[in-house]
Amino acid sequence: MTTSTLISSLSLTRRGPALAAGLLAFALAHVTLPAQVTYTVIDLSPTGYSTANTTRGGHAAGFVSDTALGATRATLWSGAGVTNLHPTSVDNAQTGAPGRSGVESMGGSIQVGWAAGVSTGNRAVPMLWRGTAASATQLAIPFVGLGGQANATDGQQVGGYGYSINDETGTSGPALALMWDATTGAVTDLSDGKASTVFGVGGGRQVGYALKGNAQAAMWSGSSRTLVILHPKDAVVSSANATDGTRQVGYAGYDIRVRQEAAKGNKTARFNYAMEWRGTAASALNLHPYPVNVEASVVFTHSYAHAVAGDYIVGWASNQTAINTPGYNHAIVWGPDYQSVDLNRFLPAGFIGSQAFDVDADGIISGVMFRPNGERHAVVWVPNL
Repeated sequence: MTTSTLISSLSLTRRGPALAAGLLAFALAHVTLPAQVTYTVIDLSPTGYSTANTTRGGHAAGFVSDTALGATRATLWSGAGVTNLHPTSVDNAQTGAPGRSGVESMGGSIQVGWAAGVSTGNRAVPMLWRGTAASATQLAIPFVGLGGQANATDGQQVGGYGYSINDETGTSGPALALMWDATTGAVTDLSDGKASTVFGVGGGRQVGYALKGNAQAAMWSGSSRTLVILHPKDAVVSSANATDGTRQVGYAGYDIRVRQEAAKGNKTARFNYAMEWRGTAASALNLHPYPVNVEASVVFTHSYAHAVAGDYIVGWASNQTAINTPGYNHAIVWGPDYQSVDLNRFLPAGFIGSQAFDVDADGIISGVMFRPNGERHAVVWVPNL
C-alpha cells in the first residue's frame, strides 16, 4: 500500500462529520534525512489518550482512554474509520464502572490482547477479536489460573501467557508461556511449569523469555520440548520480543563497569541494547542505534527492538539527557543495512518523545508519541517511498 493510499483510506472514507474532521486534522510531518528517507506522521487520536500497539496492511490497533489514568478501550483504526472493540461484558452494569481492554497485536483477520473487569474478577484475561466488539472471545488457560494476556498473533497462532496459582498461598504464581491456535482456540502450554512468557510469534516460532535466575531470551517451535535459549554470552538479562520465523529481535542487558576510582560504592551500571538473533545465542547481534539523523545533544544509553517484518526492525532508544521527561524515548527504525533512523525527527509540533511498537512488511510503523505534559497519542509513521 502506498502512502497516498493509506492516507486517503484513513482520511477520506465516508463517515460522520466529527470523525471526518478529526481524521482530516491528522498532523503531518515531512522531514528529509541525509539518507533521503522520509516519513509522514498520522495522529490517529488527536484528542484523549491512546496507543497504537500494532499495524498491518493500512490498519492499526491498540487502545484509547478519555484521561491519562482512565479505563482503556480496545480500538481498531482502519479505512472504515475507528472501531471500538471493547467488550461490554467487563463493564459493571450496576455501578457504571467501566472495564478495561486493549489490543496488543493483529494478523490476518484477527486482533488479540486482553480485557479486565467485573466478569473477570478484575483480572486481565487473554482475548481475541475478529474486527468487532461482538466478536470478543476469551481464550482458554489450560490450568487453574489468575488471568493472563495474548501478546502476539500472525493470524494463525497466538502467543501470550497465563498466571498460575501459588499452591501454598493461593495467590498469583509466575506467568507461564502459552500458545493458542487462532482458528480452534486450542491451547499449548510451552512453559514446562517454569516462569516464562511469549511476546512474539511468526513462521511457526514463538519467542519471549524463560526465567533462569534472570529473564533469558527464549524461542519455541510449538512445544515446551523445543525451547532454545537465545541469551547472549556475558548478558545479565535478555528477552526476545518478536520473530518473523527466521530473525528474532529484542534486547539484552549488560552490567558495565563505569567507575574505576572508588573502593566502595557502585562501579557498574546496567545498559540495555537492542538485539537481533537468527535462531541461536551465538548469532546475537547488537543493534544499539547510531541514527543518521540524531541530534548532537542526544545520548542513547538504552535501546530495545520490539518488532520485525520484511526489511524493517523497530523499537526505541532512551536519551539520557532527557531522563524523567516525556522526551526520554525516541522511536527507532532499522533498515536492511541496520542503519537506524530516529523517528522523533518527524513528530509534529507539540510532541517531543515516541516509541515504535510494530511494523508491517510495507514499512508502516505504529506506536505512541508524547506531548511535554505526558499526553500520549497513537501514531503511525508511513514511509514516503
